[in-house]
Amino acid sequence: MKLKSLICTFIFAMLFLNSYAQISTSENIKVQIRTEGFQNSQAMPMLSELSDIYGQRLTGSREYLAAAKWIREKMQSIGLDKVKFENYCKECRGWSIKSFNVEMVGPNYMNISAYPLAMSKSSQGIVEGEVIHISSFRDMKSVRSKFAGKLKGKIILLGQDPKQRALTGDISKTYSDQDLETMENQIVSKNKQTPLPKLLKSWETSDVRDKEFLQFVEKEGALAVLKTSATLLGNLHPDGTYYYKNGDYKPLPYFTIMPEHFGRMLRMLNQNVSPNIRLNLETEFYKEPENNVNIIGEITGNDPQLKSESILIGAHFDSWHSGTGATDNGANAIVLVEALRILKQIGFKPKRTIRMGLWGGEEQAFIGSVSYAKKHFGDLNKKPNKASTKVSAYLNLDNGAGAIRGLYLQQNDLARPVFKQIFDPIVNLSNGALTIENTLSTDHETFDHYNIPSFQFIQDQLTYYNVTHHTQLDVLEYVPEKDIMKNAVILAWTIYALSEMEEKVPRKNKK
Repeated sequence: MKLKSLICTFIFAMLFLNSYAQISTSENIKVQIRTEGFQNSQAMPMLSELSDIYGQRLTGSREYLAAAKWIREKMQSIGLDKVKFENYCKECRGWSIKSFNVEMVGPNYMNISAYPLAMSKSSQGIVEGEVIHISSFRDMKSVRSKFAGKLKGKIILLGQDPKQRALTGDISKTYSDQDLETMENQIVSKNKQTPLPKLLKSWETSDVRDKEFLQFVEKEGALAVLKTSATLLGNLHPDGTYYYKNGDYKPLPYFTIMPEHFGRMLRMLNQNVSPNIRLNLETEFYKEPENNVNIIGEITGNDPQLKSESILIGAHFDSWHSGTGATDNGANAIVLVEALRILKQIGFKPKRTIRMGLWGGEEQAFIGSVSYAKKHFGDLNKKPNKASTKVSAYLNLDNGAGAIRGLYLQQNDLARPVFKQIFDPIVNLSNGALTIENTLSTDHETFDHYNIPSFQFIQDQLTYYNVTHHTQLDVLEYVPEKDIMKNAVILAWTIYALSEMEEKVPRKNKK
């Protein structure tokens, strides 16, 4: 009995010491990540350089490539492995603005706050014309019947009165504990996910829905089109028409204008007073396929058995062209770089390979991430290849610059215990809310299509959807430094935990 007791005591002691060693390693890594991420953060200086100096990053543009070269150098400087460009589109054309101005010159003067939509062609120098209102282009038969022969030399005010009035209530929104609890308690997802090939096909139609109208008014001799969006007052929302391929239609000068200026001119027309508009637009088109690149880098795994597996993290790098792309999606691109910088700085050597992708063309139907997935995981319409099974998980960041509050499970309830275990030790940084919900319209949908466990983080909305999203106010001032520091720490910890797991993250579908 004595010998048995000694053996049992010895076994228990070994198990305890082994468990303690594991806990100590994990706790030690967590402390190092927090220390480096909060005391030596490089996130805000990097984001300022990206957004303030390199600015907007429209797909296909020279500005995008310049920013891509800059961030590639940053990735190399922090010691990432296999940093490279992968071209994602040979037929995406480039477009840049050189100069523009829009002003009302009669019956009195008003400088109109405006921004041209992407791919608009230049005006014929400075042009001037009387405003005419067209409320909608949905019924083109009616438009043709009513306006044929009446548009020569006119400036078209397109759309309904947005009826947006003075700002009231809280503009910045954060999730309450009750909000997150409600999300966690969902049993089924409310958002139905459209199969990726079908989704991409639908965008081919919806993205050119105004083409017939624009061609008609241009043929009739209209000088330009002005429209607005029902956003907060003072906002410009120039994200609409985007004919991005070589050989696509080039619209006549096409602007979005501030709701207040749109409303004033519409009210003038309703009182039988016709505003006169003077404007000019100078833009440039070019064919430079080398501009269309995804930026890839990694920390190569060190475990002989597991280094062939990977944790894939991603964010889109392109932006619209009126702001500087700080919240959409510069902040999250920088969070990815900062998270990997933290892990490199503390000397962490992962078991699995940690691979990062910054995707171009997300705003034009996930072009960059789809190109990457097709190249590495196979055709969209075929069974995913073996390489796709080596990806344990894909993590995406693309919901503004707010703090991470948890994770959308994308209907993968098998992954819930995995992420609960990851979030529990950092409860003082994030609620770690896990919802079965699908969130849509960003690059994780690409990888989800390949049956890779793919997730988007829940982030506080702040002013993302009502102020900065695709507007001229997408600038650094709307990025809270404490939130992107915190997000980089949370992401670094999540990557660490996933890379060290014995098993891969469970997949939704057994294939």
